Amino acid sequence: MIDIHIHILPDLDDGPTDMETSVGMGLIAASEGFTAIISTSHGDEVSLEGRELMEERLDAVREAWAGAGLNIRLELGVEIYLRPGTLDQLKFGHLWPLAGSRYVLVEVPYQPWPTYADEALFSLQLAGYVPILAHPERYTAIWSDPNKMFALAERGILAQVTAGALLGDQGSEVKKCAHTLLRHNLVQFMATDAHSTGLRSPRMTQALKYAENALGPELARRLVEDNPARILAHEEIDLDPRPVEHRRSFFGNLFDH
Repeated sequence: MIDIHIHILPDLDDGPTDMETSVGMGLIAASEGFTAIISTSHGDEVSLEGRELMEERLDAVREAWAGAGLNIRLELGVEIYLRPGTLDQLKFGHLWPLAGSRYVLVEVPYQPWPTYADEALFSLQLAGYVPILAHPERYTAIWSDPNKMFALAERGILAQVTAGALLGDQGSEVKKCAHTLLRHNLVQFMATDAHSTGLRSPRMTQALKYAENALGPELARRLVEDNPARILAHEEIDLDPRPVEHRRSFFGNLFDH
């Protein structure tokens, strides 16, 4: 498996506080079956450090993990907080895509959906980048209307669901939305978004079992193996989104969660 969204660099953002914790995360990741990881620290901290220093930080983690007997490929990425000026930050090298590819991992405020977001995403696409929306199940605009994600997917915007969300770690509304997005091919990746060895650790097994039951083993594996591997290989990823139908209930119109 390959994790495209995880915070492993110590003493940087709200990820591991020290190298020992980072190594502990690596040990958990190895036990879960991860063979590659793209480090995605938050963009605000990353841009202050600069690309060269971030590469040095990742090299230190590579050395520490290797010293602990871990054989996991580590690549550099960023979790970008989408703003109107994000494209300029990418052009000037203050932010960068995942593992040297065209794929950029972006997040937006949980609520409300920003007025600038659609235009900012489109500008990234025009410049040749492929946006991946991090944890869409957390955004109120999407869990109140999952077809918001369908509209984005029709424009070629990818999405990454968080493993813990499928298990209810972020509450029932987020869980229902994650299930809906998964079943309607509205996400192309599943990642841990891990920050520590505690509650937000890099565990995937239970969520993958759910995905396998919901989609079948082949489709579920695309989320954690095939599609992430395409990022590392700089290859195109296909989308096949399906709209979420309304259903009637005694209480009125509901989405088919």
